[in-house]
Amino acid sequence: MFNTHHHTFFKGKEVFVSINVLKLIDHQPPIKGIRLQTGELYLYTDTTGYTNTYLFHLKKDTTAGSSGQQSEAKNELKNVLLKNIRFVVDDRKKQKLHDLVINQLNVGINHKDDRLLLFTKANILVKSLAFNTARGSFVKDKVLGGSFNLVFQKAAKNLSFDSINIRLSGQPFNCSGQLELAGNQPQFWLRIYTRKVTYDFIKSALPQKIANSLSIVDVNSPLSASANIAGPLKGGEPKIYVSWVASDIGLKTLFFDFDRASFNGFYSNEVTPGLPRKDPNSVIEINSFTAQWHGLPVQSEKIRILNLYQPKLTCDFTSKFSLVALNELMESKTLYLNQGEGNIQLNYAGPLARNDSTNSFLNGIVSFKDASIQYLPRNVEMKNVNGKLTIKRSTVFIENLHCTVLNNDITMNGQANNLLTLINTQPDKANINWNIYMPVMNLGSFVYLFKSKDTGGRKDGKKPTLQAMADKMDDFIENGKLHVKLNADKLIYKDFEGRNALADITLLNDRYLIDNVSMDHSGGHIAFKGSLLNKTAVHEANLEINMDNVNVSKVFADFDNFGQDGLTAQSLEGRLTANIEASMNMANDGHVIPASVVSRVDFSLKDGALNNYEPIKKLQKFIFKKRNFDNIRFAELKDRFEISNQEIKINRMEIQSTVMSIFVEGVYNKKGTTDLSIQVPLSNLKKRDDDYNPENIGVNKKGGGSIFIRGRPGDDGNIKFKLDLFKKYEKDKKADSLKDKMIDLP
Repeated sequence: MFNTHHHTFFKGKEVFVSINVLKLIDHQPPIKGIRLQTGELYLYTDTTGYTNTYLFHLKKDTTAGSSGQQSEAKNELKNVLLKNIRFVVDDRKKQKLHDLVINQLNVGINHKDDRLLLFTKANILVKSLAFNTARGSFVKDKVLGGSFNLVFQKAAKNLSFDSINIRLSGQPFNCSGQLELAGNQPQFWLRIYTRKVTYDFIKSALPQKIANSLSIVDVNSPLSASANIAGPLKGGEPKIYVSWVASDIGLKTLFFDFDRASFNGFYSNEVTPGLPRKDPNSVIEINSFTAQWHGLPVQSEKIRILNLYQPKLTCDFTSKFSLVALNELMESKTLYLNQGEGNIQLNYAGPLARNDSTNSFLNGIVSFKDASIQYLPRNVEMKNVNGKLTIKRSTVFIENLHCTVLNNDITMNGQANNLLTLINTQPDKANINWNIYMPVMNLGSFVYLFKSKDTGGRKDGKKPTLQAMADKMDDFIENGKLHVKLNADKLIYKDFEGRNALADITLLNDRYLIDNVSMDHSGGHIAFKGSLLNKTAVHEANLEINMDNVNVSKVFADFDNFGQDGLTAQSLEGRLTANIEASMNMANDGHVIPASVVSRVDFSLKDGALNNYEPIKKLQKFIFKKRNFDNIRFAELKDRFEISNQEIKINRMEIQSTVMSIFVEGVYNKKGTTDLSIQVPLSNLKKRDDDYNPENIGVNKKGGGSIFIRGRPGDDGNIKFKLDLFKKYEKDKKADSLKDKMIDLP
């Protein structure tokens, strides 16, 4: 079928034979040597199974005797020499292509009874050694050279060689192998070993698809490698097992680059026996991995890549290092690591590819020991940091993280859902639910929260190794959402002291949202909520405060008299219940700016008393001069105070006391606009016994016959009380109300 396939079986420019003359005379096969120069031997099989190898088959000897027996005498070759001969095995049916350019092959043959000993010297260019042309060729375009011995077992039709030394394009190899030629399914196996071979050379000696699979890593130093290849000689995918040992080399991967890496590992194209030996059934495994990553030690017991068609990576990594070493790698604008040890244990099982969801396949533990971490924007230090972060599929759990911040002992637990993925995609959308426990919380230590942030910046110089990671982490710390639940046995701020404090606060980039804060205080309970907006010079606070049965004197003292000085802690006694709505500005040191306070206070004061309250004592000049105004006990005191710009507006308030009964309303301040009206019912003329128990009659009661006293600032700025015989206060009040209504008209 030459006219169909056009492949000449054999052609040669020069063919020489060496003849034994005596055997020729004796009518025996005389050829003892063959030399072929400049030619081609092409063994072809088409897709139907037709082959030109029938030309190798012996023909019957037509000169034999009448018995028809064929002569058993054969030529016994002693030497075969091939020079510049191309040898091709082209099997289209089994998709096999072996294409060798034999520059020189000299084979000496020693005949034994059961075997042939072949003494070989070779120089052969391998154009193709493909057992499956779709998968590519082994040792493509490599020159095989060397002197070695082979053994052919005649009966078993078995060609073998053991520990022979060859060179493949100059790289020395030690090889052992066997070709089992008998039967319908001839097999082969080959074992190859080499030292100090480059990773690029290993890949170049393998089929392109396998080389592409191995290209997921890059090795820049020589290593030792061995390969076992076994399979059918008549086509089909051989089983491949390539192993290697590396010591103190450079290694690049899709994720990280390592220095001084040492490890062993293997590649196999048969994970599950019986399945096709292709990429989906292939594996790369690295064991006992140790390396340096920018000076940090890294270890891994096993790194495994399965299914090289869609690679899936499973690995474990551990590292123990000084935290200070991370500063140069990250140069974070928010965190600086002063001291301590870090320990990382990570496990990854997911796709071998960089993508935004890579971290969702990560699990592990990051622990800290004796760490000191500086938060740069606020210049505050976390000391004695001990604890761990647990990572489960991108969610980070904070577990028993202990530290000291400005002498406050803190224990933290928390959870950040999907944090590692969001850091890669939307770091400002990440949020942490954070639980904090403190035996004693001194709020005065946390005034740094009111200070303007220092934007900072990295040092000039080379780009940090982990700049992208540091930028994302900085972005999260500054713009992420932190939801804090605080539990403190004792809470202190200046003279204020609360017990069993609970707080639910959300920290955003520019504000704090106070969802709920509660505590026991002065025998009662306080709860509040609100917000704090951070600005450069001052901070805007809005609060809703609920007080239940607390010591009023203590509360007024602790809250700086709520930004007014008309009624102070020194003057008051009693148990206070109040609802307070207030807005105010706070300075960077945490103190309230009095002039900024705008507040509405609805309160009830029981068991109350006024001690040396100067505005009341001044009434003695007009009424009841012989009664004791130094200590006045009164019935439940209820009213609404409205505070603005250091001015307190007192709505009509009933005061039933041991001294007298009065109704008070008006405005009090120290800016010269105080205007108070005091109604003194004439029923007060009856002297009250020492055991008199005052009772309220209601703020809307007229009070019967009364005298009215008006308090306004005198020339010296102090309040002067005068009789208001014509109720001028009431007339001025109505006039001001009408004026306000006129102003409000469109």
